[in-house]
Amino acid sequence: MLREELLELQKKEVELLRLNTKIKELEEEKNELIEELDSIESKILSAKRKLEEKEEKLKELKDFIEYKKERIEELKKQKESVKNREEFKKILRLIAKNEDEIIKTKQQITGVETEVEALRDAYEKVKAQFIAEKEKLEEEIKDLEKEIEIVKKKREKVLSEIESIKSQIPEEELKKFEEYKNKFNGLVFADISSGSCEGCGMTYSSVEYREILKNLKPGESKCPYCGRFIYSKKSVVKC
Repeated sequence: MLREELLELQKKEVELLRLNTKIKELEEEKNELIEELDSIESKILSAKRKLEEKEEKLKELKDFIEYKKERIEELKKQKESVKNREEFKKILRLIAKNEDEIIKTKQQITGVETEVEALRDAYEKVKAQFIAEKEKLEEEIKDLEKEIEIVKKKREKVLSEIESIKSQIPEEELKKFEEYKNKFNGLVFADISSGSCEGCGMTYSSVEYREILKNLKPGESKCPYCGRFIYSKKSVVKC
């Protein structure tokens, strides 16, 4: 014989199992959305980085031209104070060399500017393509986080109820209940309101079922086939 409080304990433990399963499913769904979001953000970031790298290259080329212009000005000043023809020619060659480097760098800049423009267009297209999807995923993730929090609070309540029920049951009876749980794969009490045993699945004959309901005593009556303690969720009608 088992006290009816253990039936309530089983119901709470089953509810706890369902809540844990629900939390796991929600967490998995959330993680899948996070992976999708990461993938989208990675594509946007990749396009942005390519643009920034090329813009940095463009800046370096322009800075190089500014440096060369400054160098030419320095050489021009030096030219005014040279003492012989050889030094004068040397400075002229250096000026010419720097001017040539400026011309070549300007040609590079033209090409890089074209690349920057193309990368900027590509970046804007990627953002336009994915920004709406990104925002949708972020909203779905927030909703899931709220739902997970709600289910976790329910779980905490059920855990508290389980502890409360256990505190009212002697240790020996709880130990015996755990032994039954191991024996019956966690389902010690089986509902028979459908006409069959919830535990073993055996369907009772009409005569057998009426007889079982007539004498049904939760915590005492057992399934004649599997030995589980049986009860009915529906109101018992005496026949």
